[in-house]
Amino acid sequence: MSAIHDLIAQVSDPRLRERLAAEWASASKEKKFGLVFEDHLPERLPLPKARPRRGDLVCRRAGGCPVFCVWGGF
Repeated sequence: MSAIHDLIAQVSDPRLRERLAAEWASASKEKKFGLVFEDHLPERLPLPKARPRRGDLVCRRAGGCPVFCVWGGF
């Protein structure tokens, strides 16, 4: 049981305690607390004057293309 549940349990007024518990349940259902690992697309930044180096991740200018790892030098 988390600290917020302990605090809600300490409220002496039963009506207020029920309302607080219901509001907390509603808020915690819609909001994620703690560590959240969400799936996301990696960001891509165009660097037109940069030369790719070995180990860099690159993609073509057209969107939606796969990312490639550079193996050799230019």
